[in-house]
Amino acid sequence: MEKEINSLVDYMLFIKALKQKYQVESMTRSFLYRGQATDTPLIPKILRLVPRNGDLLAIEQALLGEFKRANPLLIDPFQVKNDWDYLTLGQHYGLPTRFLDWTDNALAALWFATSSALAEERSGLYAVVWVFIAETGDFLPNTGDQHPFDVSESKLFRPRIIKQRINNQSGVFSVYSTEALKRKQRFEEMADYRAKMIKIKVPEAAVETMVDDLHSLGIDAFSIFPELEGLCAYLQWKFFNN
Repeated sequence: MEKEINSLVDYMLFIKALKQKYQVESMTRSFLYRGQATDTPLIPKILRLVPRNGDLLAIEQALLGEFKRANPLLIDPFQVKNDWDYLTLGQHYGLPTRFLDWTDNALAALWFATSSALAEERSGLYAVVWVFIAETGDFLPNTGDQHPFDVSESKLFRPRIIKQRINNQSGVFSVYSTEALKRKQRFEEMADYRAKMIKIKVPEAAVETMVDDLHSLGIDAFSIFPELEGLCAYLQWKFFNN
């Protein structure tokens, strides 16, 4: 299903209608959102890159090992406990992983989509927010029972809050199974999930107004990224034209 919206009001009314539709049913559901600057496939970063050489799974193992080895002093303050934590931290700093970011916060996802589209100035393209209406069985019951590289099915999980940014962004991840990685499968095309996903499209003409409206509600770079980079991005928006 696809839905085009042209204002923040349209967006919130559509989300509200979706929630009302599913609240009448007894099954517990989580509404998850992912904002993107353009309408590109839902695949993790490790599948968007071209390996220099070798097998992707071997590279993934080497990448994690090197991330853990290279400078432990940078990682120690986050009190990581296992490889789920290492990959969560790496994901937030741009490490190519088999994780894909989602959020419980519909406004945060819209901000990601529209602010990124505004920064990239890609004429004529849509910004996109994916809505994933997830059921309890779509989440891993306990990440401690297995290694992230060993999950047999692509699932969702909620990471430990080892970094404030995860909390501010209401972060949730999907983790790809090894089989899905090998097949380079799009998340939106997975048989278990495609009927639970809705694509909201924001035309280029509506993007700037939506960003301004979100800022007026306190949804901005500094609230999403509560660090110096977020503050600087917010101040740039405040004092300069895009």
